[in-house]
Amino acid sequence: MTEFPKFHCCVNQKEEDYDSGIQIYFMKEYELAELIGRLIEMDEKHSEEYRKMFEFIKSLENYIITGEKANNFNFLESIEGEKGWAMDYYILLNESRASRVAFRACRKTIEVMYYYRVMSRKDGFSERFNPENFRALLLLRDILYKRSCDLMKK
Repeated sequence: MTEFPKFHCCVNQKEEDYDSGIQIYFMKEYELAELIGRLIEMDEKHSEEYRKMFEFIKSLENYIITGEKANNFNFLESIEGEKGWAMDYYILLNESRASRVAFRACRKTIEVMYYYRVMSRKDGFSERFNPENFRALLLLRDILYKRSCDLMKK
């Protein structure tokens, strides 16, 4: 092999290099969905909200790949979130596994936001990585941080 292989990208229908970032974006999105899936079981009080979050993330992937409209995320606006990181190291050391998983999901949301923003600047991808859906990730980050703080207190 004298050249690096490429893969066919379903988003822009082109052959892409493996360092184009799109696959990493989806891997980070899957990791976030996995953590939220764990929270469905670990934080039963809010399991229905986590299911909606999971379904939104899944619909966001469909939107990015096919252009199919993403689920409405207005439900996130009614869930209390918290900005800031005053409790970060306390969360990391607390005994509540659910709290630590929620904080990991919060941090993973930030990774997804990073790759989402990177992809929004690339030709062929920018149309599907729009600011409106990014807003859902901002809300999700704050909600998951608040949940990690609340679960720590239990």
